[in-house]
Amino acid sequence: MQNGILLGGFLSALAISLLAIPSIIKVAISKGLYGVQRDKGSRGRKVPTLGGLAIFAGVLIPLSLLADFSELPVLPYLIAGALLLFFIGLKDDILIIAPWWKLLGQFLVALVVCMPGRLRIMNPGGLMGLGPGNEAFSILITVLGIVAVINSYNLIDGIDGLAAGIGLLASAVFGIVFYLAELQVWTLMAVIFSGSLAGFAWYNVFSPTKKIYMGDTGSLLLGFLMSLMAVRILNIEEINFLNLQVKIPLAFVLAVLIVPLFDLLRIIIIRIFQRRSPLSPDRNHIHYRLVDAGLSHLQSTGVLLGVNLVIIALVLFIQGAGEIPAILLLLAAATILSLLPGIYIRKKNKL
Repeated sequence: MQNGILLGGFLSALAISLLAIPSIIKVAISKGLYGVQRDKGSRGRKVPTLGGLAIFAGVLIPLSLLADFSELPVLPYLIAGALLLFFIGLKDDILIIAPWWKLLGQFLVALVVCMPGRLRIMNPGGLMGLGPGNEAFSILITVLGIVAVINSYNLIDGIDGLAAGIGLLASAVFGIVFYLAELQVWTLMAVIFSGSLAGFAWYNVFSPTKKIYMGDTGSLLLGFLMSLMAVRILNIEEINFLNLQVKIPLAFVLAVLIVPLFDLLRIIIIRIFQRRSPLSPDRNHIHYRLVDAGLSHLQSTGVLLGVNLVIIALVLFIQGAGEIPAILLLLAAATILSLLPGIYIRKKNKL
């Protein structure tokens, strides 16, 4: 694929997202479709929550026009899954639906791309050095992984810029891997998604008068596409990232997705210990802890992006130790970093 097509995909996605959002904001405000601004000093300013509409359009239109469907048989199923999640997210943004119904929809989408779409982790046991597994095990692990990633991005969309920023980082890293592996349609998908997220992030983070949130319409799509890119990368025999041969693909993918995935794992454990539903909302998320420690939304997002980059570099540096030691070190580093805001808050309260 020519670099000009990739550039065209990025710019068209960016333009669609940038141009669509002002109109979406007008419609959302006129129909009363908004949430409350997240900043403490906002005095309850109302903010539209339908930014996912622009992200979705920014991905679907360029991808449908530029991608060669014959090169990627899973693409029609990917688009079908994205459409289903889009309508689930849209209904939740407007009317609110029960978490269990959203979860059911996510499992359905995962099964669609995994079974008829045949996008799955081909040897999940081999990734951990456990030997080959059968097809049923491959489907099970892939479906659970897709649902976990979708939920992790959905839950981390709690402060300005975080979901879009973490998604941009992951999409850029995965895009580089796809480009070096000459996976042309996957590269185009990552580039287009980056452009669409960048357009949304401008309004979400930097616009003083046209702020918008992505809502479930955007966060579900974000998690879905990230999960599919992760599955595809786990099936690449030799991952090349910036002239480095990555010998631990699972640890590498987990490092790229560590912020949302670790927060999901952490929050589920906390809620179970508190004898509450894993789907019940609270402020125990890492990003809320940073905000409660006194950081602004932009500062908290910057800290978590920096941590994400450091962890990716750390995993690349220690990959010679093997897959399992790298994953254990990855979890240890994430655990220590997640404890720091709580320690800071306790010390601050004692003063």
